[in-house]
Amino acid sequence: SVCRKRVVRTSTMRTVLSVLALAASCEAFTPLAATRHAAITRRSKMSPVVRFNAPETEPEDGTSLKKPGREALIYDSRTGRFYEKEIAALCRDEFCAIDETTGNPIVLSVDEKEKIFVECMQSYYYDGREVLNDADFDKLKEDLIWEGSPVAILSRDETKFLAAMGAYLKGEPILSDDEFDKLKAALKDNGSEIAVSKEPKCSIDTGICSVTWTKDKVRQAVSYSPVGVVFLLLWEVFSYELTPLKYVNPLIGLIVGSPLIFFGTILFAENIFYKNPLIASGPCPECNEENRVYFGGVLGIDGFDEEATMKCSNCKTPLTIARANLRVNTPSKFQESIDAKEKEIKAAAKA
Repeated sequence: SVCRKRVVRTSTMRTVLSVLALAASCEAFTPLAATRHAAITRRSKMSPVVRFNAPETEPEDGTSLKKPGREALIYDSRTGRFYEKEIAALCRDEFCAIDETTGNPIVLSVDEKEKIFVECMQSYYYDGREVLNDADFDKLKEDLIWEGSPVAILSRDETKFLAAMGAYLKGEPILSDDEFDKLKAALKDNGSEIAVSKEPKCSIDTGICSVTWTKDKVRQAVSYSPVGVVFLLLWEVFSYELTPLKYVNPLIGLIVGSPLIFFGTILFAENIFYKNPLIASGPCPECNEENRVYFGGVLGIDGFDEEATMKCSNCKTPLTIARANLRVNTPSKFQESIDAKEKEIKAAAKA
């Protein structure tokens, strides 16, 4: 039996050595094409990537690239893209902006066209002024539709909202104030670009700059995570000790308890841990710096309720934020000048 064990060990060692020898010499049986392909792959991974936005490699504006069997491609330095037509010919078919200094047409991206479209709609229905003429506006809308942009296609509520704005400017309101506020709030909750003026605006009459902020749902959900972790641990202990779920996969038990964890987290966070919480964020009307504000209380400590006051983190401008519509206003520039003059008069009187 001892001899038999030695023979088995010897044969096993020989098998292992033969496998190692074959693995070491497997390169000899690799086809030439596969070796070349691997070398090309390694060389392509080692070579640097050439980008057009690099100053030393970027082609000049208007450079023509001609390939056999294809039309010449024209390079635009502003967008960093090649086009099959010259910029002037392209702008005859699409909506383009005009450079005020040179008078040359400028090709716009889809995001820039969407911003112009929203600004045109808001200016026409909010202020009663036209930013573009009818022909340019129709061309802009057609471009956005062809690009598949959802901004150019209005929903029923958005159409109703714009109609209410236009009727109000004409002095013939079709909705009451409460109905209009509810409609605008519903559009804001759905993320409508029409109902939310994200760009800061300043009034010449009052000297007040204002902008509308939006709810920061991501940060508010993250703020619920400590409560969610506690409910998750409680469910795991409860399901393992007091229910038959300990005999099944823990993942299945987690899926079964996910509704209880979700609703329990929201109920506990919004009524016990927090008090009527709301996190909003948006740009400063003065410098466009991103700012955030928290409405509500934490563990019995009351914070901002219906109106919040803060200073911009960048320019230190006082901001007033209303919780009802998340409208942000700055102090009137005229009031600041009046206060400055009053201080000068008082200082001169003391002197």
